[in-house]
Amino acid sequence: MIETNPDTHDPLHATIQSTGRFVWTNLVSVVVISLGWFLASLPIVTVGPATVGAYRAVLSLREGDIDGIDRDAVWTTVREQFVHATLIGLVPFVILAIAATYAYTYLTTGTLISGLLALIGGYTAIYLWLVSVPTFVGLAEGKSVVNAVTAGYRWTARHAIGAVALAVVTGTLFVVSSLLTVAVALLFAGVAFAFHVEFVTTVSETDWPNERAVDT
Repeated sequence: MIETNPDTHDPLHATIQSTGRFVWTNLVSVVVISLGWFLASLPIVTVGPATVGAYRAVLSLREGDIDGIDRDAVWTTVREQFVHATLIGLVPFVILAIAATYAYTYLTTGTLISGLLALIGGYTAIYLWLVSVPTFVGLAEGKSVVNAVTAGYRWTARHAIGAVALAVVTGTLFVVSSLLTVAVALLFAGVAFAFHVEFVTTVSETDWPNERAVDT
């Protein structure tokens, strides 16, 4: 039987609160990060480098740089991780595109195998995106690609509930910002990435959910 310690502080709630304070304190910089990521990601193939740069910008703000975003650190990180970030950023999109092709085939022909492949591809794309979040955080922190990918995979595997929570909060942020139209470009990426950095770090430190096995 698995029993959750009721005294354990909920890191999701704590992260949402701390992210709110972070965004409010650094609102102008968050808007800059969001708009920069939005524009840099428009070609799609550049979404990876844009993302690792945005994470590096968030990290520089969290480090308390008195000048705000450390632009030199952002550009250095983007240059050093450009190829790796590009490949990592594109993989979920490629898998999703393949899944969409199978889904279209299923809808037009009704072939069962196409429907199954579309479903598998969709779940795979989501999982790879979840792995990419802590991986990009690792790259932004200066880890090698091997160490970052390994850490990203382990984080996702060890914190399955946390990974689902991360996906739900990110999806909610996207829906809410989409309803506010211009907020998609001005707020979504900055707020989401600030939440990702805080949540990945917090969950790693607390090993949430804190569960212990007890005898039935």
